[in-house]
Amino acid sequence: MDLSLRAYGERGWLLHASEGMDLRVLRSALEHAPPIGLEDFVCGYANVLLYFEKPVLRQHVLEWLTAVRKHDLPELKSRLVGIPVVYDGPDLQTVADRVGLDQEAVVRIHSEADYVVRMMGFAPGFPYLDGLDSRLYIDRKESPRDRIEPGSVAIGGSHAGIYSVASPGGWHILGRTEVTLFRPEAARGKACDANEVFALKVGDRVKFIPLT
Repeated sequence: MDLSLRAYGERGWLLHASEGMDLRVLRSALEHAPPIGLEDFVCGYANVLLYFEKPVLRQHVLEWLTAVRKHDLPELKSRLVGIPVVYDGPDLQTVADRVGLDQEAVVRIHSEADYVVRMMGFAPGFPYLDGLDSRLYIDRKESPRDRIEPGSVAIGGSHAGIYSVASPGGWHILGRTEVTLFRPEAARGKACDANEVFALKVGDRVKFIPLT
């Protein structure tokens, strides 16, 4: 695994992957054979933050990386999550005009693609989705909207995404879904599994289902 490693606070180490590296290999290692003392890990777009129960030396992380290279790791299992979408977004026609297609073609291309959740952010529960057809690549808006409603299905640059909370945003809105991506009430006053709070997680496969 071609990675760089740097300290991140007192108890964290940030692993940054080289361009083109498949982070699924690293995620498999973390899920099936984590380093001793690991408390949690967070996947970014091209990096992974390791957070330990107490400070550990750089050598500890390097030795773990060396060890996992020697083992055949099981393939990560991923869920397939269907997201029903009403394609009536305010930017659907604008996107169609910009990419030289009609609205029906934009909907077809967007919904036929196979997506994978690459990372979560910028808001809680917001999935950055790899897999957008290059015919729909479009720069984000020069002037972001002040408010985008949760459930808005959008594209920006080379990614697709779904707004999980009401927030400003500069992605182009193609439609909307009734699927709730972020359920903070599920975490109030009790310990819970992340799957109770977030509808999607890194590694999930996503399929958009057009509704008429």
